[in-house]
Amino acid sequence: MNSFNFNRFGQTLRWMTANDFRSLMAWTVGFAACIFLVEMFILSISTHDDYSYYECLKHSVADFPTGFIMIAILIELSLFFFDYRKKAKREALLMLPATNLEKYLSALFYVTVVWTLAVLLAFVVGDTLRMVVRAVMYNNEWISTIPMVMHNLMPDAFKKFPVDPAPVPFKLTEIYFAISFITWIHSLYIFCGTLLRKYSFVVATVVLILSIAFTLWAGVDQLHLNMFYGTPNGDGVLVYKVGALAYLLCVILPLLAVFNYWASFHIFKGFQLITNKWTNYDILKR
Repeated sequence: MNSFNFNRFGQTLRWMTANDFRSLMAWTVGFAACIFLVEMFILSISTHDDYSYYECLKHSVADFPTGFIMIAILIELSLFFFDYRKKAKREALLMLPATNLEKYLSALFYVTVVWTLAVLLAFVVGDTLRMVVRAVMYNNEWISTIPMVMHNLMPDAFKKFPVDPAPVPFKLTEIYFAISFITWIHSLYIFCGTLLRKYSFVVATVVLILSIAFTLWAGVDQLHLNMFYGTPNGDGVLVYKVGALAYLLCVILPLLAVFNYWASFHIFKGFQLITNKWTNYDILKR
């Protein structure tokens, strides 16, 4: 079994989903309850006579699910192989009749797609429950925050694309940079989730913050490089330009993402039943 097989991949994915179904449902219900309770709490302290129900939803309530969804997705990415820390589950995973690539991609698809859909489902259920309760108890309008939250989650480059007066090459570069940045973040949390057995979310978040801070300090403050900007010409019309730092990051970020995925898969291939307390990769034995 050296070649990739989509049938085995699908069977492995189904096994992972069935194996984690109860945990997935429990977290989904918990997320939904959290969304409902926090939205109700924010409305209870934010609604005033001079502040409409819609404005409260748009400017106060919708901000929480936006941050909640982003953090929840990053947490579950950082827990890539968290359920397989226990010897019994790890043994079952390693004994599956599938290649390492099929197992790895199944786990990657599960945490990236299945868990993300579960988080979004929890948000929809919690927000719908809030609408029902507010309509029955307070006679409020049936206004969902789903469009507002989806708009908040969308990168600015995508939101500006149809209406931004900037030239198409500038817009496409912005979109490419946004995709590269999101992919790098995804790969970083996947790498930490594969390497670390404890505190993977904390470590990945610290690395993310420090990387962004260092890039801004070195590139913008010290080297005075620019990202995406516009300068007025003699007629007062903005001329849109892509700075050197943006071009540099458009090259570096995809390379870093590829390295993170490669390193994560390499670590997974070396999984053993008995491993280090803190990591899944024992450097001293390599």
